[in-house]
Amino acid sequence: MNIKTIPVGYLGTNCYLVHEGNDAVVIDPGEDAEKILAAADEAGVEIKCIFLTHAHFDHVLAVSDIQKKTGAVLVANTGEKQRLCDARLSGGGAFGEQKFIPLYADVEIDERGALDVGKMRFEFIRTPGHTEGSMCIICDNVMFSGDTLFAGTCGRCDLPGGDYEEMLTSLKLLYELPGDMRVLPGHERETTLSHERVYNPYMAEAMRR
Repeated sequence: MNIKTIPVGYLGTNCYLVHEGNDAVVIDPGEDAEKILAAADEAGVEIKCIFLTHAHFDHVLAVSDIQKKTGAVLVANTGEKQRLCDARLSGGGAFGEQKFIPLYADVEIDERGALDVGKMRFEFIRTPGHTEGSMCIICDNVMFSGDTLFAGTCGRCDLPGGDYEEMLTSLKLLYELPGDMRVLPGHERETTLSHERVYNPYMAEAMRR
């Protein structure tokens, strides 16, 4: 499995192009569709699916353009259904964002799910707290944590749909996953699950509950 991190948009969202063989998925295409499509062309792969860790505008603005070019299937959590088609809930209005286009998931994930794309198997775990339908995506030993888990911290819980108690429950769930994983978040640098178990104060709080 190959992973290319593509920083997009003025909030510096980490978009990920994940591919093996000719098959690829894009995770959280927050903006800069042409940049993402160019990365896929350079790698010689076809984008088959778009996965969203959640539906805030800085994670979804390039979805429509990528779908138009590739026909990619959009996968999101059921809890994000309203946010996908509501500019206000997406947070775009608060940042003066005028590019929002309503979206509709082709495949909806509930609490957990899995999807095979070529030789890659992706597992989805709902992790509310940042939004109602935030989810983490796992493939092999890599977790794409969106805005749930960051290096040394967690996502904001003060936006519409956020809930700090639910965030702590989600962090406890991630803490208790077996083994170690690379953690590739929606913003900033990557980390590992074993590092966060030891040094992340929010995970520590979650485990004291």
